[in-house]
Amino acid sequence: FTTSPTKNSHAASSVQSVRQKTNQLAMVGATELGKPGTAELDVPWEELGFEFRPTNSHVCLTYKAGEWGAPELVKEPYINIHIGATALHYGQACFEGLKAFAHEDGSVHIFRPDENAKRMQSSCERTMMASLPTEKFMEAVNTAVRDNIEYVPPYGSGGALYIRPLLFGSGPRIGLQPAD
Repeated sequence: FTTSPTKNSHAASSVQSVRQKTNQLAMVGATELGKPGTAELDVPWEELGFEFRPTNSHVCLTYKAGEWGAPELVKEPYINIHIGATALHYGQACFEGLKAFAHEDGSVHIFRPDENAKRMQSSCERTMMASLPTEKFMEAVNTAVRDNIEYVPPYGSGGALYIRPLLFGSGPRIGLQPAD
């Protein structure tokens, strides 16, 4: 699950509609998590484009021995993958994209993460990968946002923290079959 502060590419979305369709982080106080919009960027928050920008970390979950592990924060922006990985040879991968917004009261809300979890589960079924349960998906998203809270653009900037859940088959396989 990667993150990047970006300009809200759906400018037609009003703050009101975002409030009606979001899930609030369980802990949102500035003293608990830090304050949205306090990261130092090379451009003003209002001038963000829709592009990758480095943040503190990404979240990694591994499927092994029939179950998903706990979300782990990873500071390094690179991954190590086996040359025989099914993602490389057969395109066994799927992704989603969702946004976290700061609100006027300082809280941070994530836009419809339950719907993203459902779509990712559907993609996993089609690509023969183990589905990530909704609870694990939500835990990973919340973990990523919490660790990168200062990269959530401040209220009124027109920006959002873009969250990109990405699942891929990393085990070495020959032939089409479920990933390890």
